Parts: sequence; structure tokens; C-alpha cells
Amino acid sequence: MSERPPSGLRERKKLRTRATLIETAAELCERQGFDKTTVEQIAAAADVSPRTFSRYFPTKEAVIFAIIEDTAAFVADELALLPTDINEFEAMLRAHLKAVQPGLDGRPTPIFHRMAALIRIVNSSASLAVTNIPYRQQQDHFPTVVAIAKRMGLPRDHDAVHLVLETWTAVMNAATRGLGTPGQPPIEPDVVAARITAAYQTLTRTWRPWSSALESTDLPAGEPPASAPDC
Repeated sequence: MSERPPSGLRERKKLRTRATLIETAAELCERQGFDKTTVEQIAAAADVSPRTFSRYFPTKEAVIFAIIEDTAAFVADELALLPTDINEFEAMLRAHLKAVQPGLDGRPTPIFHRMAALIRIVNSSASLAVTNIPYRQQQDHFPTVVAIAKRMGLPRDHDAVHLVLETWTAVMNAATRGLGTPGQPPIEPDVVAARITAAYQTLTRTWRPWSSALESTDLPAGEPPASAPDC
């Protein structure tokens, strides 16, 4: 009878298998669309059985949520480093811009590749656009829920915490809508950073009368100002 591998080795193997399943699912969904991709296809491409797949993810949607959660974990770590004298939307902006910032070698980072894959998958799927936001079901441990609640000094189920997160989700949806699809800008770090910044500026401009914001910036309707208005 063979000996069981040490717990540390088992854990590393599990993490590698999980990462392989995520990367394989992302690649397949990007190539043939989320709606046409099956669990069996993901398992076969990752060289595991469907049963092994189910040990890690109950559904193919769960794989996509894992990408979201991995990105949220990065953002949560960045939020913990930011000063508390800025509002939570400014903090979310800075954390997400850090996520899309190129590495020291000037190349996109692994977390950006995950974000780019997610953007492509969501923009190519009709069903994912209306999927429930995962933090609503996982509010006790979802990384950005924990981080924002801690910053605000509020319980994780407080309305203010979820208003921040759901509003920021709307900002990100507006920023990434259409990216990477025919006739739209490519999913590149500078493009994503500019789109996130513009969507954030549009959000802050809605905190005062729209006509007043237009008069103060002298910009046509629909164009974000060079900087967010005072609020």
C-alpha cells in the first residue's frame, strides 16, 4: 500500500489542479464561448475526470466565480494598504488600477491576465451578464466584503458595505462593457485602466446635477471630465 503524500504536498497538488482547471476553463470559454463550454470539455482539456472537476467546482459557473474571487483577493490586499482618509470608492479605484498596472518588466501581470480572461468570457456570454454577484452569497468571507467592512468599521452584512460593492460592480461593468469584442478596444492594461478611471469619474459626476457638471467642465454629454469633481 502506497504512503499518502505529506499534507503540504497534497495541498500544493490541489492548488495546482485548481489553477489548471481555472486556466483551462478560461481558455475554452474565450475560444468557444461560455454558453457552449461544458464541464466535460473542461475536465477533458485539463486531463482530469468530471468527478475530479466536481470535487473542486460544483458547476462551470463556479470556475468563473473563482476567477472573480481571486481578483477580489488581490484587490482586498491592496485595500488593506491604502490610507483610511479616502472614501471607499476612491480606494476601490486605486486598488483596481493597481491590479491592471504592468509589472516591473513592463508586461501584464498574472492578475491582469485573470481579469482579461474574465472580461472576455463575460462579454461573450449572454447568461453570465445576469449571473448573481458571488459576494451576495458569500458575504461572510468574500475578500472585498471583508476588506471594505473592515475599512468602514461596519458588519459585513451592513447595507453601506453592499452599496459600495454593488455600486463598484456597476462601475466595472460600465468600464469593461464590450472590451475585446469586434469593433471595440482591446483588453490591454492601459485601455482597462483608462476605462475604469473614466467610469469612476462618470460616477462621481452623478453626485451633483449633471447640467452643473457639464457647465463646469465644458465637455459634451457622455464624456468623462479630466478629473473627478469635488464632492
